Amino acid sequence: MPAKKLTWHIRLGKFEAERHTYVRAVGDQLRLLGSIRRGAQIGALAITADGQYLAVVGDYETPLNSSQVNRAMASAVHEPVNRQAPSCSQISAPTVVIKRRRTFIAPQAAALS
Repeated sequence: MPAKKLTWHIRLGKFEAERHTYVRAVGDQLRLLGSIRRGAQIGALAITADGQYLAVVGDYETPLNSSQVNRAMASAVHEPVNRQAPSCSQISAPTVVIKRRRTFIAPQAAALS
């Protein structure tokens, strides 16, 4: 049985890219696009000034096949820019359970003698 051919899965957005690497400075050669995943390989998707796609994890950059990435971009999922924390009405209050503990009462020393 032939092995299943893995394809790249891309999620676009600043939030997705920042999960795998730090925000680049304004004059940096890399432009972060989102995240890219194929099997166990995962990282931030970046493009250089000359159009080469890279998978970036921290400072480690791995060149990617441009034709495969372009094909995956057609089905990319775009994440919203403004992710908000859930409001107080969406978060339920925690449940606190207080258990009564048994306490050991030692017999008095006079009763033992």
